[in-house]
Amino acid sequence: MHASTPAREGHPLRFSTIDAADLADHADTIEAIYDARHTGIVVRGAFPAERTAATVARLGAADLADQWAAPNAGMTGGEIRTIGDAATPTFTALRGPSIERYGDNVAQHARRAAAVFGDADGPTPAVQGLLGGLFGGRPAAPPVFDDGFTWAPYNLRALDPGQQIYSHHDNHFGLEVYKRMPTDLDRTTILSWFITLQAPDAGGELVVYGLWGSDPNLPMLPTRFIDTAALEAHFAKEIIDLRAGDLVVFDAGRHVHRVAPIQGARPRLTMGGFLTIDTARTRLAFWS
Repeated sequence: MHASTPAREGHPLRFSTIDAADLADHADTIEAIYDARHTGIVVRGAFPAERTAATVARLGAADLADQWAAPNAGMTGGEIRTIGDAATPTFTALRGPSIERYGDNVAQHARRAAAVFGDADGPTPAVQGLLGGLFGGRPAAPPVFDDGFTWAPYNLRALDPGQQIYSHHDNHFGLEVYKRMPTDLDRTTILSWFITLQAPDAGGELVVYGLWGSDPNLPMLPTRFIDTAALEAHFAKEIIDLRAGDLVVFDAGRHVHRVAPIQGARPRLTMGGFLTIDTARTRLAFWS
């Protein structure tokens, strides 16, 4: 379930939760999020339970140990492990991955997908159906770089006990790697999507606030992190408690959000990335 506080400061929050079988009844959701009429949606049971369990088991296999990277190494309390790079700022690459590094990541994606999911396509066709279904059945696919290779559709992420993702918003179209994105794709906002593969024993909730990154006078700490205590004290919030197999899509480009600290012994495992639509609203692009 997700729970909201009474509206205080900031923008309204509007989340919905549906079953995967009802996807067709929510075909306008992504456009509503883009138009700031909606904040996000949770699709229960988007990833089948048997495939989720098999993926989790494979991610714990010893022969995948060397595939995990630590892009936030050295960030106390905020370290995350990933298989595959994401086109985002990290603690070890504040301007995001270089085009060359991201290209290497793309070149390895099919091999990694085969190791984790059993085939080179992995869950990409299922993700295309889910995201496209929330966009009126229009085509959904990773974008193509200007020199012809396709962006990676997702990466895999592990948040271990005691770790969290600090308050932030995902307005990162200004990074160097995005200069290679097709020019007909919309860059006014960016949405985030992910599927929970394993929920932690406790904690790990997605918390979304009624504060936009573009709002004036964001509450900031001397470290230049957003002040979560100020968010909790003054702004409306939505707490999204996700189960294994759930898909969430939300307005990460506008809304400040975080992932609460992981409690217990079990890590939070997810796969996902970002998405946008073309300016004509005829297709959707998603990537890691």
